[in-house]
Amino acid sequence: MTKKFQLIMALLLALIISSGVYAYAYTTAGGTISITEPTEEAFATTTNATATPPDWNPVLDDLTSENKTCGEVPSGTLFDITPTAAYSGDLVTNVYLANAANLIKAYRYLNMKLYLSASEEAEGTPNYRMLTLQNGETGFSMEELEPTSGTWTETTQPDFADSTLNQVAVVSPGDVILDTFSDNVTDSFDDQSKIASSVNITVSGGQAKLDYTPGTSDNETFRPNAVGDETNISDQFPVSGAHWDKVDDSPTHDSDSTYVEEQSNTWQEDLYGLPGHVSGAGVINYVRVYMVARSLRTGTPDQESAYVHIKTNGVEHNGPTENLTDSYATYSYQWDKNPETDSDWTWTEIDNLQAGVGLRRSFTGGATKSKYTRCTQVYVEVNYTPVSYYSSGTINSANLLSPEKVVSIDSFDYNASAIPSGTFLKVQFSSNNTSWYNSAGTLGGWDNLSQGTDSIDLSGLSWSGSSFYYHTEFTSDGSDTPILDEISVNFSTYHSSGDLTSSTYDTGSDLDWDWQYIYFTIDEPSGTDIVFQIRTAATEGGLSTAPWYGPTGTSDNYTTSGTAINSVHDGDRWIQYKAYFTDTGTSTPTLSDVSIPYSGQAEAYTIEVIGGSYCLVSDNTSEWGAGWTVTPELYCEVTQR
Repeated sequence: MTKKFQLIMALLLALIISSGVYAYAYTTAGGTISITEPTEEAFATTTNATATPPDWNPVLDDLTSENKTCGEVPSGTLFDITPTAAYSGDLVTNVYLANAANLIKAYRYLNMKLYLSASEEAEGTPNYRMLTLQNGETGFSMEELEPTSGTWTETTQPDFADSTLNQVAVVSPGDVILDTFSDNVTDSFDDQSKIASSVNITVSGGQAKLDYTPGTSDNETFRPNAVGDETNISDQFPVSGAHWDKVDDSPTHDSDSTYVEEQSNTWQEDLYGLPGHVSGAGVINYVRVYMVARSLRTGTPDQESAYVHIKTNGVEHNGPTENLTDSYATYSYQWDKNPETDSDWTWTEIDNLQAGVGLRRSFTGGATKSKYTRCTQVYVEVNYTPVSYYSSGTINSANLLSPEKVVSIDSFDYNASAIPSGTFLKVQFSSNNTSWYNSAGTLGGWDNLSQGTDSIDLSGLSWSGSSFYYHTEFTSDGSDTPILDEISVNFSTYHSSGDLTSSTYDTGSDLDWDWQYIYFTIDEPSGTDIVFQIRTAATEGGLSTAPWYGPTGTSDNYTTSGTAINSVHDGDRWIQYKAYFTDTGTSTPTLSDVSIPYSGQAEAYTIEVIGGSYCLVSDNTSEWGAGWTVTPELYCEVTQR
């Protein structure tokens, strides 16, 4: 039985009778054989021959070239010993010279200094162990090995604020919840679908106002009395004075005694101021604007040359263009509603109305004077029905928020286009259609509305849920009515889903990292949920394309705190988690903290040859025994202690 075979048998016997667990490697001149013994859960160490072992070829090269028989042992690394990331405890490492019988045929002596940086021996004097032909075994002890460990924890507002937030929000002191968004329900009073009941109120045409008892229709006529916003028509007669006093004839026109006229082929316009109303009151049925005009040339004109012209609410509007004859005739156009608002005319709009005409020449050719178009009279007729408005009226709304999912009721917006003198408009609110409050929370209180568009803050009521009603009261002295054009209730609701993608986390070094568990603190009201996935990569840049995993694959999620992290992530340096939030709209789940512990061995420990010496048996290899070699064969054995 050879010595090598005896040594192998001895190793096998040691494995059988020892209570330890082994990992070992064997290196030869021709290559490396890596052997891994079955491991126990508490101990897992990999031992491999290194990629840069000592080069023994120079021993023979020096003999051939320099007849050198003694020298220094070549240095280099032999074995890498790598405990698993979670391992802690002591290790004993033994190195065996396996082919001493062959080496003795070439060497008179061979002394190799072996060094292991993490060993107790490395702290002594000398700091190495000697492996020789006579003593073909040496060992090292490594005590109290501990993995590098840490915990990534996110629990404060700054922690979570560095995340990418999608429809979630970070709130004090460091909770993450689904974000809210604003929505509203609006009633534009096109119909009564959002009104449960009303008393003495008319709802139509986009307005709600007091009902009335009508009288007999009548007219009030308005004639120019001032310069308006436009004086662009070229000529007037007489030439002195203003344009408006050339067309203010009453009650009939004065023909060519006074007029304005235009000979340009492009439209020119005049606007004239009008007096305020005097006798008119009640509901305005229509506004009709008249002009008396003619062409100076006989025959049939070859283009239209006049139209009535008004300005209301800051905007100009025209009647249809007219073909004129050479005799004065009356032309008119009627607006049943204000063309700018598309609503019934108001007396305020009548008092601010301007009226006039647009003129151009009626013939494109012919003598210059015969091209003129002339207007001698302009006036406005307002038809109205005197009314007696009810002294009060009310609207009780239907539930405006059913079936909305409401987190908070925030404000009540309105547009009241008119609240004339002697009229009032007020509102109160309820969450049960029984108890009514103003915005300050006063039972039985009211909020007074002002003319125009405004908003009433309802956040002080702290109301939520899908129940909201309003009650408005219109009052009048009988001569006019407040007009409510639109209301809307604004509320907040949770997004039905959202997610948080954490910031990236770096362990700080390239080790064999073991990502252990994911812990989290969450609150999940009924109908809500938070689940997690994780992705890792060797580099921060690699995270963006890394797939998200749950505990077993890409299609599942971490749902329970303390779940072991998928082993697919082990070894990666960088990590992220993603939290997925869902809810029913009326409540939100809450994420308070996330913790991920991890560990990794600080390094792989390397056995290396750092020096030594040798002498060959002679300078003639033919004198050496059969089977000689100058290359040692080594075994490394690692045992848990």
